[in-house]
Formats: sequence, C-alpha cells, structure tokens
Amino acid sequence: MRRLHLTFLAATLPFMISAAACAGATSPETPTVARTIPPVATATREPTAEPTIAYVDQLEDFDASNFNDPAQIDNPWFPLQPGTQYVYEGITEEGGQRTAHRVIFTVTDLIKVIDGLRTVVVWDQDYSAGELVEAELAFFAQDSDGNVWHLGQYPEVYAGSKLVEAPAWISGLKGSRAGISMKAEPRLGTPSYSQGWGPAVNWTDRAQVAQTGQETCVPVDCYDDVLVTEEFSREQPYAFQLKYYARGVGNVRVGWRGPDATKETLELVEHTQLSPEALAEVRREALELEQRAYEISKEVYNQTLPIEVPAEATRVTEPTPEAMAVGETPERVFEDFDPANFEAPTNIDNPWLPLQPGTQWAYEGFTIEDGEEIPHRLEFTVTDLTKEIDGVRAVVAYILDYSDYQLVEKELAFYAQDNDGNVWYLGEHPEEYEDGEFVDAPTWISGLEDAKAGIKMMADPQLGTPSYFQGWGPGVEWTDHAQVDEMGQEFCVPVGCFEDVLVIAESSLEELDIYQLKYYASGVGNVRVGWRGAAATQEELELVVFDQLSPAILAAIRTQALELEQHAYEVSPDVYGQTPPAQGP
Repeated sequence: MRRLHLTFLAATLPFMISAAACAGATSPETPTVARTIPPVATATREPTAEPTIAYVDQLEDFDASNFNDPAQIDNPWFPLQPGTQYVYEGITEEGGQRTAHRVIFTVTDLIKVIDGLRTVVVWDQDYSAGELVEAELAFFAQDSDGNVWHLGQYPEVYAGSKLVEAPAWISGLKGSRAGISMKAEPRLGTPSYSQGWGPAVNWTDRAQVAQTGQETCVPVDCYDDVLVTEEFSREQPYAFQLKYYARGVGNVRVGWRGPDATKETLELVEHTQLSPEALAEVRREALELEQRAYEISKEVYNQTLPIEVPAEATRVTEPTPEAMAVGETPERVFEDFDPANFEAPTNIDNPWLPLQPGTQWAYEGFTIEDGEEIPHRLEFTVTDLTKEIDGVRAVVAYILDYSDYQLVEKELAFYAQDNDGNVWYLGEHPEEYEDGEFVDAPTWISGLEDAKAGIKMMADPQLGTPSYFQGWGPGVEWTDHAQVDEMGQEFCVPVGCFEDVLVIAESSLEELDIYQLKYYASGVGNVRVGWRGAAATQEELELVVFDQLSPAILAAIRTQALELEQHAYEVSPDVYGQTPPAQGP
C-alpha cells in the first residue's frame, strides 16, 4: 500500500504506505550512520507527534545462502500464501482534502528470481477516489530464520489513465539491497531495520516495533495480541506510518503519526482465499504488468529474469507415467513419419522455426545448480550441410554450449520439414566435455536402434492439442515431448521486442514434472528459454544475437561441423557410424 501521488510520488511497499518521497537529494552509494534519537522502549505509549525513533542508513546483512525455501512465507505476522487477497479501505488527507482510498493486495502463485533467490510475487493495486493511481509487482522471500525480506518492486504510477512514472528498484541492481519487511521475532526495544535500499529512486524505508499486545477491531474481525510497527524514511524521518499486524492474518490496519504525514488510515475490509479462476485472472494481470515493466524499465526490470508460472497453472496435460513407460508408444503421441511426405525437406520455412543456411542464434543467461548461478551461452548455427537420415535429407545444425565460459558440449542436430509444414527432429550427435576432455556422446539417429523421428515444431500450433514426441531415442533415454503452452504473448529480449509469441513447454518421461519453456517469435524462431518445476536446473536464456553469417564465417563453421562428424564416426560406430556422410553445398 502506498500514499497517494497527488502532491508527491512516494516509494512503495506492500502492506505499507511509505513515507519515502521519490524525489529528493541523491542517496549515497555507501550507507553510513546518520543521526540518533532514543528508540521506542514501551508497549503502552500512545502515538504522539514527538520523534522517538532513530534514522540510520544501516543495511541488513543479506545472505542468499540462508534461504532454504524462500518462497514458503509462513511468518505468522506476515504470511504470504498464494491466492490470499487483502482489501483495505479508508482515507487520506492532503491539503485539507479527504480522499477515499482503496488498496487490493494479492499474493500470486508466481515466482521470480531476484538476486539469486526465488521470490513470491505480489500484485498490488492502489485506488484514490475510485481511480487506479498505482499498480505494482513486489517481491518477497523468507529466510531460514523466519524473517520476511523485501527484494524490490516495480510500481507504475498513473494520473488518469496516463503512466507518470515507474520508479523500480530491484535488489542487486543499481546499488539496491534487500531489506526486512517483518522480523521472525519482532520485539520492543530492538533497533530499527532497513526495509530495502533503492538509492536510485530514494527508497530508504525503515521500521521498528512500536507496540505489542494491542487490540483492534476492523470490518473483517476483532484481534488481540496485535503487533504495531512504525515505518519511516530518511527523507521524512518524523512522518510515521503505523502498521497493525494480527497473528496468522497479517496487516489489518494502517494509521499515521507525525506532523508531515498524509493522515492516511486504512482498515482490512476483505480477507479471502481466491478461487482458481480468480487467481488465474490475477496471474494474467500480473504477467501483463511484467511485460510492460520490461518495456518501460530498461535499466532495472529489463535486467531481471522472467516470472515463472507454476506447473499446475499451465495448459500442459501429460499422459500418465503408466501410459508412457520407456519403450512403449502412448496413444496419439507420435505422428506418422513418412519419408514420402518430404518433397523439399531442407527448405525449412516454418515461421516459428525457420532454419535457413547461415542463420545463427546466440543465447546468454544462466542455470542454477545446487543454489549456484552459473553463466550459460548457447550458439545455434544452421549450416549449409545436409545429411540423409532415415530416408530423408536433413538440414545439419551445429551447436556449441558453454557453461561458466567453458565449452561443455558440441552437437550436430538434424531437421527436415514435411509437405504440411511440420519441422521434424531426426536425431543428434552431442559430445560432452569436462575441463576440455571428451566424456560421452549419447547419440540417437532416427531409424537406428529403435529411434524414431519426432516433431520439433507443428505447422499450425494450437492450444489444446495433445502433447507430441520430439523424437524417441530409447538407447540414450531421449524421450522428449512438447505441447503448446501459451499463444499471443509479448516479450522483449536484447535483440528486440516481439508480439504474438508462442510458448512451448517441453518435458521428458524421465522428468515429467520439469518443463523447459521455449518462446518462439514468428519469422525469427526461439527467442527465449525458461523453465518450470521444482527440480529443474532453472535455466534462463535470452536471444542476444540473431544474424545471417558471411560466406567466410559460414565456411569456417562448416569445417568445424565436418570435423565433429569425423569424430562422431570414431566415438559412435554403432549409431553414427551407420549413417552416410554429410554433404556440402
């Protein structure tokens, strides 16, 4: 919850109307202790206009390794369970004018990685006199001790229907640091604590326990043993927002204290658990706000990874594991592979996966393994080589995969397009490396050792169609399958922004609950890679290069691909050794 923006723009924090103005003197890059005023030391005093809390620029010790299950927020004073919605109503007073105020605060079932942590995404709406004046995404995580941290926010401030400003701050970017929204054990007499530090937008909010054991009644219910905190900022150190927290519920009332406060009061009028349908609508609105954030906040939000959608919220439906045992063909999963239906197989012009010789895509991002964020780069080049696979002439792609700046895999992959426009995947020869040394080559080729070709991209992908195998290589446990997950999306990556994006969710029989999300732009191909599922490697990639290579560079890559093929004949005699050589232009 936030102050109105009629006379100034305030920094925002869910469950609070911050006193931090967005305009003012530039904050120092290195916080230092400021002035001191004796702290609150009583649980029974009444709020007064006298300053009682010290303001210091001291930040909290944020340690990402101390978050075992960060998205499970069950702090009794600040529980953030997906689908919970809080609605507050009250007034603000500015310039002697009283204005009706309404705030809707919803905990989504979305997750976003911020500063190395999986955070809960909150969607917040702020209305003044019935008009939306701010919409916000805010990010929270709980550490192993039970403290709830605030890792940033993206607020959009409106005047009428016009966007005025979007003062985003995200922990880890532009000097911003995470802060604590609620202590695990809030106690009187303890020092104030930072609720986050966003120097670029003057986010300097702090809080301190003001009272405990209070009683209060709001339209939802009456509560005893209520905790009261006082929140304030460096820009307005004597303007306090009072927050009343009921155990097991969260924030139930908002008040104020101080001569410069806007005299905002709010009460909890609704506290509900949304239906699946209502939560789905909230999810959609939050994702739309994120898409705008990528376009508007280029230097901050655009540097973050996309929000993750939970598996149960997707449209993907999988056959049961019993029906998909390795070695068995589930009903309606494989399309018929007929070499007679490939009249011009190397002319791959499917708009979602156009594979024209000389085109190169380069992706950069990271994977998270065992809690460690590892830089990742992938280079995918369509060569001008072709190779006959299972009676069809296929296009040869050459792929290089780098982890932590070291080459970990080289691969030859084979594609062909049928007369209907479907792009088929006919096999691959990947070579895996550790510290520059060859380790393994789990090759599968359609037509050999029971391997079968599968569809990589449908000619006309539609929501609701069954999942389809992208190939079948039982000898190396290649059992990947895919299904259309979303359509009509909008995404921005370093090479540009795209509309009408198609999202494909890919999985395998070995990891049924883990999905790799592929985002395809018409006329370009794959522009982004994401993931979904608790046990996934959490790979995120974005398209950073989309280029048509010069003849000289293409010739050099052709040479590298042919060298890899020669090695394939040596290390995979039983599979790759049974195929005819690749042909040049």
